[in-house]
Amino acid sequence: MIRPSGGSDCPPTVARTRIEARWWLKRGGLFLGCILLIAAIAMVWRQHDAVERAMDSIHSASAGDVVWHASILLASAAANIALSGLLFSLLISRYGKVGVLEMQALIASSTLINYVPMRPGLLGRVAYHKAANDIPIAASAKTVMQAVGLSVMTAGYVALSVFISLRTQINPWLLALAPVPLIAVGGLTMPRQRVWFAAAGVRYGELFVNAARYSAAFGLIGSPIDGRGALAFACVSMVATMVPFLSNGLGLREWAIGLVAPLLTPHHVALGITADLVNRAAEMVIAVPAGLMGLSMLARIQTARGSVRNE
Repeated sequence: MIRPSGGSDCPPTVARTRIEARWWLKRGGLFLGCILLIAAIAMVWRQHDAVERAMDSIHSASAGDVVWHASILLASAAANIALSGLLFSLLISRYGKVGVLEMQALIASSTLINYVPMRPGLLGRVAYHKAANDIPIAASAKTVMQAVGLSVMTAGYVALSVFISLRTQINPWLLALAPVPLIAVGGLTMPRQRVWFAAAGVRYGELFVNAARYSAAFGLIGSPIDGRGALAFACVSMVATMVPFLSNGLGLREWAIGLVAPLLTPHHVALGITADLVNRAAEMVIAVPAGLMGLSMLARIQTARGSVRNE
């Protein structure tokens, strides 16, 4: 049987249906995220007394405390981008050569673009490596899955540490930090697996940076949390951010933090959501300029490479 020219094995109606399905899926992810975010804001608004107390705590706090907590929030948001860039530099090094600054720019720009539905920054990063660094798409996709696997294992272990500490009263930090010496020793004594140990250490560090962010966010609104709560929120945040159809966990993360808050802290749902909205605001303050600078740097890198090739 001779197929019509055009190279497609699907009838036009089937292809059109698939395109429409993808279109609705993309918009559906954004719509759901926005609905969840609006519902979170509405929940906070309904509990305006608690929020007013939180705002009063900020106003009554010393300028030094406010600056301290805000600085930790902003610095940790920047550190998360830098550590993510370092992680992917390590993982991609087995498949090709990508400059450290180039990867940092790529991660910063994709972090910003990922606020669009279906995480196009992720797909754009894979396409960039293929076009600019001649790294196969399958190899780039492997690094993404490997990073997800490291996130799941890291968050899962630390969450288990928090659970055990609740049952036994063992210091949660002691349990959570227990694998760090093993990671260090493994990296020093097993050179063939050094990349994996280094990547695991970086992702572990990223989770602890997230814990610092939540400690600062709750501290800023006058509702401090202990180390157990900070670690738990960091685990929840890491998992929520991986959900593919919601842009950087938009809306979902706020609700997840809010619902976990009463389980591990004396604070109720609205205060948990408020803290994560503060966290999200700090994240965007860093993500927007960092992403724009990353895009500019990538453009300059490609312009320089084009000039070299034309000489």
